[in-house]
Amino acid sequence: MLEEVIVVAQRVQQSAQDTPISLAALGRDQLDILGIDNIADIQANVPNFVVDSFPASNQTLRLFIRGIGITDVQVTQDPGVGVYLDGVYLARSSGLASEIADLERIEVLRGPQGTLYGRNTTGGALNLVTARPDTQAPGFTQWLGAGNRDQFHARSTLNLPLSSTQALKLAALYRQQEGYIDNPGPGGDFGDSRAEGYRLDWRWDASDTFTLDYSWDKSRVETHNYSPQAVLPGIESGTPADAAIRSSRRFVPYSRARMDRLRTSTPLLPTDTDISGHALTLDWDGQPLRIKSITAWRELEDASYIDFASGASAEYRVDFNAITLGASSPSPGAFDDVRTRLEQEQFSQELQLFSSLADSVQVVAGLYYFRETARENWFPLHHIFSFPLIETDDLGLAVNIRAEDSRIRNEAMAAYGQLTWSPAADWALTVGWRYSRDNREVQRVFTQDNYIDFGNLVLGPLESTDFRADADKDFDDNSFVLIAEHNWRDDTLLYAKLGEAYKSGGFNTRDPDPAFFSRGFDEEKNRTAEIGIKGEWLQRALRVNTAIFYSRFDDMQLNFLLPGTISDTRVLNTGKAELAGIELEVVAMPLYGLLLRGNYAYLHSEIDDVLDPFTGERRSFGFSNAPEHSASLNLDYQFPPVAAGVISVNLNYTYMDARDTASALTYIDAYDLLGARLTLSQVNLAGGEVSLSAWVKNALDEEYVTFTIDNLPHASRAVLWGEPRSWGIDLSYRY
Repeated sequence: MLEEVIVVAQRVQQSAQDTPISLAALGRDQLDILGIDNIADIQANVPNFVVDSFPASNQTLRLFIRGIGITDVQVTQDPGVGVYLDGVYLARSSGLASEIADLERIEVLRGPQGTLYGRNTTGGALNLVTARPDTQAPGFTQWLGAGNRDQFHARSTLNLPLSSTQALKLAALYRQQEGYIDNPGPGGDFGDSRAEGYRLDWRWDASDTFTLDYSWDKSRVETHNYSPQAVLPGIESGTPADAAIRSSRRFVPYSRARMDRLRTSTPLLPTDTDISGHALTLDWDGQPLRIKSITAWRELEDASYIDFASGASAEYRVDFNAITLGASSPSPGAFDDVRTRLEQEQFSQELQLFSSLADSVQVVAGLYYFRETARENWFPLHHIFSFPLIETDDLGLAVNIRAEDSRIRNEAMAAYGQLTWSPAADWALTVGWRYSRDNREVQRVFTQDNYIDFGNLVLGPLESTDFRADADKDFDDNSFVLIAEHNWRDDTLLYAKLGEAYKSGGFNTRDPDPAFFSRGFDEEKNRTAEIGIKGEWLQRALRVNTAIFYSRFDDMQLNFLLPGTISDTRVLNTGKAELAGIELEVVAMPLYGLLLRGNYAYLHSEIDDVLDPFTGERRSFGFSNAPEHSASLNLDYQFPPVAAGVISVNLNYTYMDARDTASALTYIDAYDLLGARLTLSQVNLAGGEVSLSAWVKNALDEEYVTFTIDNLPHASRAVLWGEPRSWGIDLSYRY
């Protein structure tokens, strides 16, 4: 019999099989079996869910569901996939690659979730659920892991009942691992990481109807970012940027295969991320009325270091390290190294109401308030890129010096309600509505100077820019959902859904024009129709879930590269897009001890041709992370018990189709990965159970690309590579 999975996708606890949306839920046991420690590991097991790391900070993740997400991570823009930790919205994607100390379940909700989850869920939502304290019995878990590349991982949890109504839960984790690209140059090695996290939970069952949950979490991650590897040289386009393109080709190594070594010419500095948060949940259940309050405060600090030309010789640089202009002149000018500093604070308050007005009517309603302040500070003035000018016989060094500072204040309010009516025992109709209103304020300072440095003489500043702008915009939205459910039989659910969600507008920090920056861009809207079937048959030995969907985007936010520039863009609401696809999940137990899990997704995506505002010509856009086909297959087999315990094996396979195929410079080839885990469990020791596992990921050592960049001066195509083969051993003890 297949295990029942309980989720909170509809804000109430219910079986995943009774939830009328396309979702994937991974519980603690499955997370352990698949070796999933954080959000980045999920995509291998959830088709139509793509995760990649932002090159400026590998701790910053870009999430895409059904091809919908955000391409450029800026403090002034919001993502298209909402991430929630125990019901608390996480506004920024910095630090999402870090682990959570005591994760119990991950839920991936596909499709717009605008009614119950609000803005910025046009692609879907990701629910991270931690384990709650248990007042009934003490418990202790210790998990240790070690592997290649000096990997070490430890995770501990301790549950302490304080009385019959109160309990504390303490959790801690530590992880370290070396990267897979060596740096024989100065500074750290690419990909080296170290993380630690702590969590405290307190539960008080104050009465039969009232429960209080308080949690505090803190994590710190230190990573040396991977540098994009140059694949193809830059392409001249008849603009002033051609001087940098021509010069850079002489100093940069190019390779279509993964290079195991890149050398920095300046010290590679770490990227540090610190996250902490408090949450207070009050739950009063006085049937038929239940009221829940979630109050949260979170802080984020991130200091990111950028080096986009690692592997190049010292003559050509794209980094934020120190530089001295006119070193041989009477008055040299020194510029220190800089790490981009992001500081963010957010407060949120949500009141939820659940009621059974009658046996046939269920209501979910709520009020939501959110406030965020953040600052992304690139001051003081610092080096961005430099290259020898061929026109001066390389005697003159062209140097770009820049500083930026963006401060935001965002405020959002919403009211929502969802009513489910069951006119008959096997039918249910749901209608939902959410009104959202949010305000975005920004203050931005941008200054840039260009110099030509001859060593004993410095020309400049040349083509200086001094950009200052203050702006604010208001947005409001009404999103609706309509769901029809039919329990065709006791073991089969049929549903049809119409849903909406919108992503807030904002401002584009890559736009060098103060007027266009202040104008900003407007919100975009996703409307999706979905039909699905969820069934469990053969006495719950076979589970089949499938969904077919069609999505339509209006006023889509599109990025246009400004002519004559390398990275300056303008965002305009000029796009219309369509997405359609199928998602299929099959879980079966054909034999005792054998569990098969198969997932497949087909996705068709199309953005209508739009007019380029700079050329007036039609230009084709595509979704950069919308693979047409994606699939995963898991085989779990438990051998008959032996005297020592229980032996089980897991084989897992992942396929990801090609992405961004319309572009010869940013395309990502298809790849497939194979992994395995062999486990000896249920070994009795010291009053508890011991488990020992050996595992391997990417067993065939597939070389595959996870991210592409097409606008570096030295590279029209540069890539970040996926992780090569890794292996290790895990040991756990549970009491």
